Amino acid sequence: MPAVSSFVSGLASQAAESEPFTKGLLQSLRNEIMSTPLGTFVKNADLSPVERELVADAWQGAERAFCFQSNFPVGAAIRAVNADGQSKVFIGCNVENDSFAATICAERNAATTAVAEGYTRFTHVAVVCKKYPGGSPCGLCRQVLRQFGCDAVLLNICDRESNVRRATVGELLPAPSGVVVPFAMLNQSDRMLVERALKEANLAHIPYSKKARGAVACASNSAGCKRRFAGTQIDNASYGGSMSAERAAMAAAVSNGFNKIDKLAVVGANAIDGECLQVLREFGGLEAEVIFIGADKSIVRTTVAKLLPDSFGPECL
Repeated sequence: MPAVSSFVSGLASQAAESEPFTKGLLQSLRNEIMSTPLGTFVKNADLSPVERELVADAWQGAERAFCFQSNFPVGAAIRAVNADGQSKVFIGCNVENDSFAATICAERNAATTAVAEGYTRFTHVAVVCKKYPGGSPCGLCRQVLRQFGCDAVLLNICDRESNVRRATVGELLPAPSGVVVPFAMLNQSDRMLVERALKEANLAHIPYSKKARGAVACASNSAGCKRRFAGTQIDNASYGGSMSAERAAMAAAVSNGFNKIDKLAVVGANAIDGECLQVLREFGGLEAEVIFIGADKSIVRTTVAKLLPDSFGPECL
């Protein structure tokens, strides 16, 4: 979970002093660089005792953050229930590593601890960015939280007074929706895109997941040249080392200097996951188009803004 932007961050301390104009400006700037905030604003005093306690626990987690790379402490607290109906709170913080990929976010830290103790049904999740409250979970954390608590109450702490925006975890990764366009009604370019994605799915290495996926990233470089890059699902015996088709396609584009991804076409049994959406957010922004391809070659068009609401990208840092 990141800061919103260096300039907005500079105003955060002023906003904490309850100056109305500054608070309004801070929110206005946040809305310009991030998508519309999720949930309903709720004052801390209006939260239930359980929710207030969880908010305090999230702040406590942020105090323990190990963030020598970013200097951006994040805390999370999850209330979860086990098979016997017992509930317990689990606190997490972000733990960074010299290897960026080995870094774990506060939300996943708390989530995996809960599951390791047998508490697999999340009922409440509270998250806070210590320095600049108001950020939102990354795509990968959204994916993990959704696995164990799609209906869980999300308390996104949005200021130093511990007021929150209350939503549900499911709202962090909404299901794709849109008009279904039959293959016969597609133009030649889109038909070729569909066929290429299907070809990649047939090349998938899936001895463990058994779920074939194919993807094509349509990208452009700094000179304005456009090109398509394909990727297939590549399972790994370690599971965690597996590469999704979407990330393979996007990595190929960026590795060749095509850093602006305008469109990503995907075919597979499941919707695109949160981690892939976060990567697309990085290189395509909120308006990047996502095309879901059905078994009958029909497509549904949508955007990152709709699939990853209240998200952050490089412009927010």
